[in-house]
Amino acid sequence: MLSDDDRALIGALQISPRASWSDVGEALGISGVTAARRWRRITSDGTAWVTAAPGMTRWAQQCLAYVEIDCAPAKRQEVASELARHEFVVTVEITTGSADILLTIAAADLATLSHYLLDHIGTMPSILRTRVRVATKIYTEGSSWRLVELDGPGQRVLERSRPAVDPSVVGADTVTLTPDVQQIARLLSVDGRASLAELAEATGISPTTVRRHVHRLLGARILLPRTDMAAELSGTPVQVYLWAEAPVDGLPATARTLTQLRQVRLCATVSSATSLVFCAWLHTVEEVHRLELTIAKQLPQLRIMDRLIVLRTVKRMGRLVDHRGRAVGVVPIAIWGDSREDPHQHANDAADGLATRQGGEGFRQIGY
Repeated sequence: MLSDDDRALIGALQISPRASWSDVGEALGISGVTAARRWRRITSDGTAWVTAAPGMTRWAQQCLAYVEIDCAPAKRQEVASELARHEFVVTVEITTGSADILLTIAAADLATLSHYLLDHIGTMPSILRTRVRVATKIYTEGSSWRLVELDGPGQRVLERSRPAVDPSVVGADTVTLTPDVQQIARLLSVDGRASLAELAEATGISPTTVRRHVHRLLGARILLPRTDMAAELSGTPVQVYLWAEAPVDGLPATARTLTQLRQVRLCATVSSATSLVFCAWLHTVEEVHRLELTIAKQLPQLRIMDRLIVLRTVKRMGRLVDHRGRAVGVVPIAIWGDSREDPHQHANDAADGLATRQGGEGFRQIGY
């Protein structure tokens, strides 16, 4: 189990994943040196990590899809392991219910997503059937979930250090995803706390230019810095996805109400037979029905249509995890690549070097 000090540190970095160690220390009442030392210990055994996930914004064409996969029971782990090596597949979970595997896939646009689904997943012989639900709006996701709540002063210190949405870079034409920008985005998916100096050294780009690119990527919400952790150590090891239907004229209000439930880590509207998907982290399996009872009282218009309980997470937002949920490797997220190529046959020495420096003992980079 995590100590209270470790829980507080993870909670602080969930509020502001790229906060300086001095700010983190001030928020927690410790020195910045102590905070950094504790974080190195936590990341070295894969308990928690910081990454930069693709953001789905109304100014960009980026797509997010949830793909349910059916395959032969004996092939589930083999298929999940293969899909986890693909850069477009950001999360892989082996589930029980109406699907054997659930994927979260990110792509630069609908055409890229379509190429990947049809030309790669669609041709894998071990996959029997797929059901694809494309997200239309994300109301909350993992970067907003909190392990603990800090006190008021500490929270305010960290909130001041969070990257704010920058109105000057929200237009799609103000952030050109050049090869240099894509390389920086890939590096931040390996280590979301990588400093500007580390990014400049890894890419050979000047620190001033790196600063500008990072500011635009974060300010336009093309990338979302987030702190993740092993679910098994969070106190809420049971993960369940629920597919729900609600009247279309009340979808925004329904989704916003769901996001107020502390157990809900993800809530999105989707373009499929069901209009909503949400994911909750719970203490026990029995709590699934208690959550549904709570929702039924608050949202009588919402109908739960299906449930998937996660048996094992294989990959979470680019991190390969073991059976305990601890990070053991990374597949850099590169959603702006060419989906017509082999999705895991690339070389990127800069990302490999950063993963080696930042990952700690036993941490490995896969697929690049």
